[in-house]
Order: sequence, then structure tokens, then C-alpha cells
Amino acid sequence: MMIARVLLAAWLATSHCVWAEPATTVDAPVGSPATRGLLYEIRPPAGAPPSYLFGTIHSEDARVVELPAPVRAAFHASPSIALEVVPDASAIIRAMVTMSYTDGRLLRDVLPADLYLETADALAEIGMPEEAFKDLKPWSVVTLLSSPPSETGEFLDILLFHRAVADGKRIEGLETMTEQLAVFDDLAEADQITLLRETLASREQLPLVFEALIAAYIARDVDQLQHLSEQHLAESDPRLAAHFQEVVIDARNRRMVDRMVPLLAEGGWFIAIGALHLPGDQGVVALLRRRDHGVTVVF
Repeated sequence: MMIARVLLAAWLATSHCVWAEPATTVDAPVGSPATRGLLYEIRPPAGAPPSYLFGTIHSEDARVVELPAPVRAAFHASPSIALEVVPDASAIIRAMVTMSYTDGRLLRDVLPADLYLETADALAEIGMPEEAFKDLKPWSVVTLLSSPPSETGEFLDILLFHRAVADGKRIEGLETMTEQLAVFDDLAEADQITLLRETLASREQLPLVFEALIAAYIARDVDQLQHLSEQHLAESDPRLAAHFQEVVIDARNRRMVDRMVPLLAEGGWFIAIGALHLPGDQGVVALLRRRDHGVTVVF
């Protein structure tokens, strides 16, 4: 998902960390939030074969993309896979078009002069000349500056997609690329500029944020992931933070669960979504339990 790429993208070249030991299998009470665990077995009320729900993070870190044995087993056992968005060629083209102005305006026409110069300097630091970013919208620049540089391009969600294609699995998206990008693209231009200013002001702190997020993910501590995300948003404009919580997390949780339920009724699905969608009273785990689905922690 796009906001997960802003808040959860991680790149750690050094230090060693291992996946936490598997949790004891537990079927928590109906409506209770996820607390620890990234892989869940889902059993629909109609008695179809089980499916799996896996929380991902948009990272190419080797400790993330080298999947633990329980996750590999669930993936291989599932003939079908559902992702937030299917990252095929058409989705990538749609993203490229949506991220850029198509009405003749340029980024320098939209930003105040001082902010444009600061933005240009920041983008130059990550190897982007003006020709490469001159057509981008402010929110597009935010996504570029909020994510560490990619080395392999094989982020966890992309890796799962490629493996599913190679295995001949049925692949579905829970959302369209247009729906995901609307989270930012529907922002008023003034809000996009505010977000860009905040991103530039906090860039030096982002490596520490990413390091904490990766540590929580490796520990399978989804409550801590949620806490870190909320802490990060709390430092932003309160109105924008509330907006993001609703449109980026809560509303999308409801939409994805609506679209998961028919798949779960078939059985045999491996569903991979951003780990931030799992925890909380409005998280996907709790929403599925309210719909009488059995949700059991596997790992």
C-alpha cells in the first residue's frame, strides 16, 4: 500500500536480527485486537478450507524477505494469493501517470520558491536531477523522500507477487492502484505542501523510525508497529494525522475485509497486506472476528 511505503519502508545494511520464536497458537476472543503475530489461519463460518492472512512490510531487507518456515509453508499450501494491489505493468503505469501533473503545470509552479529549492536539493541528494522530478506532484515527492533508496527492488510484497506468478497461482488485488493513490492524490494541494514541508524537516530522523519499525516487525509485535506509526503521525499536523488514520488505515481495513470475505468463503487463499492493517479494534483481525471468522495465530 502507498502510506505503508512512507511509514514502513526500511533499509538496514548492517546489524543482525532474527525472527522471534513462533508464538503459541491461540484463537483470541471475538473482537480482540492482534497483539503479536504476522501470520494467521482464517476459517470462515461456512466451513470452507482455511486461508492465511500475512502482515507485510515494504522492505527489501534480507531479514524480511527471507521468509520464516511457517510463512513459506502457508504460501506453498495456498493455490491463490491476494495482495493489496497487483503490482503488474498496468498498475505501475497508472501510478506513474497519477503521480505526475498532466495539465501543463510543473512542480516549481506549485511550490513556493524557497520550498522548491529545498526540495530540489533533497532530491539531488538521492540522485534525482530536475528533469526526473519536474512534473511530480508534491505528494509524489513525499513518497520519494520518505523511503530509503532501493538496492534490489525486491521488496517483500513484490517478491510474493513474483513467486506467485512463477508458481502459477491465481492472483487477485483487494484494491486498485487508483484507490490506493487516492489517499494522497485527493489531498488538497495546500495539504500536500504541508506534508512535504514536514517530510523535509524530519528527514534526518527517518532512519531511526525505520530501524524501530523493522525491529518491531521482526519481533512480530504488531501493537508496537501501530504505536510507532501513531507516534509518527502525532508529530504531524493534527488534522492531517486524523485524516490519514481514517482514510489510510481504518477505511481501507473495512474495504479490504469486505473484499476478503468472498475469497475466504472459497478457502485456500494466502492474503498479504501491510502489517499496520492487522492490529487494533478497527484492524483486519478484529473485523474478521466480528464477522464470525476463526482467526488463529500461526506465527
